[in-house]
Amino acid sequence: MTVTCCHVSAAEAPDNDWLWRAVNAPDAIASRNDGKPVVVAIVDDGFRTSHRDLVEFIWRNPLEIPGNGIDDDGNGHVDDVHGWDVSDDDNDIRPPADRLAGYSHGTQLAGLVTQLARRAWGEEAPSMARIMPVKAMSDMADRPYVREGFAGIRYAMEAGADIIITAWGVNQVTREEGRILDEAEDRGVLIVASAGNLEQELEQYPAAHRSVVAVTALGRDGRKIEKAAYGQFVDIAAPGTDIVSAGAVSDSAYETLEGTSYAAAITGGAAALVRARNPGYSAVQVDACLKSSADPLHDAPVELSGKLGAGALNIGAAIDCALLREPGRRESALSATKGYLHLRAAPGESAEWLIEPAGEFKGIRFWPAPGEREAMRGTLRLYPAHAAGNDRPAAAHTLAALPDTLFVAGGSARVALQPEADAPAGPVLLEYEVETIDFSKRYCSGTQRVDAEGVIEDGSGLNDYAPASDCKWLITAPPGQVVHFRFLEFDTEAYTDHIYFFNGAGTHEDIMAGFSGPDIPPELTTWGNQVLMWFVTNREIEGKGWKAEVTFRARTP
Repeated sequence: MTVTCCHVSAAEAPDNDWLWRAVNAPDAIASRNDGKPVVVAIVDDGFRTSHRDLVEFIWRNPLEIPGNGIDDDGNGHVDDVHGWDVSDDDNDIRPPADRLAGYSHGTQLAGLVTQLARRAWGEEAPSMARIMPVKAMSDMADRPYVREGFAGIRYAMEAGADIIITAWGVNQVTREEGRILDEAEDRGVLIVASAGNLEQELEQYPAAHRSVVAVTALGRDGRKIEKAAYGQFVDIAAPGTDIVSAGAVSDSAYETLEGTSYAAAITGGAAALVRARNPGYSAVQVDACLKSSADPLHDAPVELSGKLGAGALNIGAAIDCALLREPGRRESALSATKGYLHLRAAPGESAEWLIEPAGEFKGIRFWPAPGEREAMRGTLRLYPAHAAGNDRPAAAHTLAALPDTLFVAGGSARVALQPEADAPAGPVLLEYEVETIDFSKRYCSGTQRVDAEGVIEDGSGLNDYAPASDCKWLITAPPGQVVHFRFLEFDTEAYTDHIYFFNGAGTHEDIMAGFSGPDIPPELTTWGNQVLMWFVTNREIEGKGWKAEVTFRARTP
């Protein structure tokens, strides 16, 4: 388990005005939490609880008497007054005094949550939101590795956290770790996690668990930052560069930060504002508010379609949450690649939703929100978006008997609701998301084997080749012969997208040649009767591709 961290540089004082404007963070909101603060747990490396941005916000366990050496609340942790160190099994959640700079991540995350709370509630902020520090990296760790992160999640949910922020990840989870995430969902605890800082389509956990809000990072220009992970598992995007927050080296230290960790902290803080403004909302409803209010990412490249979540975080709209305030209109058009439908029509009326996001997709999948099917009464029908009114639906079910998942093939769908006359007035939610396409494999993939003369090409035809292409051709001539290449067409991004030729069957063999750019390469004759041809590109600036004539010739001495 690695900490998804960032480059850090010193800064004199927090100056995040651009950030809060970018996410539409309100500078004043009314309190409706009935005097009970929202508890935001952060599971990370350590917390400078005396920092001026944190000191008033630190959670206090109401069932524990400080300093008496007794486990007053019977939770197995003695004197866990302000949280717990699950790695060192003690109540000291501060960074080790001699390693402050290396244990600053948790402090940075907490500082962003408290900044947002201060902006929203001013001097009342500490009574509206509390930070529960959960330290999950040992004081003696030899590298920044949150080893006990899932144990930290368990502590936080059992201690009463409403929201848990996890800015770290692993490639897969054990059965027990999966049970912890499922239990958090059952308890109504919303986990917000960073998507990761690897520039690739790679799931990490807990972010990729279905009930967890996975957050990727945007730059000031509203585009995904280069280092941020992406994929269908991502739920929402938030700023993750040029972020200023508290540092651990002193009580007045600040640092400038970059990465999906900070996008997750901002989104976790937004979830706290939504819950505080609407204390009756469940974790699913908070998630629905965040996704349904996100702003579209119009400039995302096609290969990222459906892989950056519902859109860019909009905190003001999430707090207002029009999705839950209004019944479904007779016709509603939705362009987000994931979100929720509020299955409630105006009295005496049916409702219909057209889900038509920009891009190309395999289809759209739907899930009833947990725990709400028992109250549903009516009929739901799902169609391909442009089906005629008399066409047979792709699926039709009574609301009370909806299956665990429904699917409509294609890039758009139409959902029709016919409620019963006495249908309940409460919110009934249906979650949806597109199923994405791996555009890197659109025209070619894997290794093709060629043992006859002819013409080979990248496969894109008249289109530009796919971004992030990674395709190979293993060409074998009869014994005693060699392979000769004559390019008929060639157009690739110069110095970036290449065709390599390896003397043999693998990329470990000697490279005979490599070509890149817009010009037809010279003819090439191999050294032996077998050659591996590798076409590899980046994710930017595609060309028209290439076509080559392959012939076999007798080997010359």
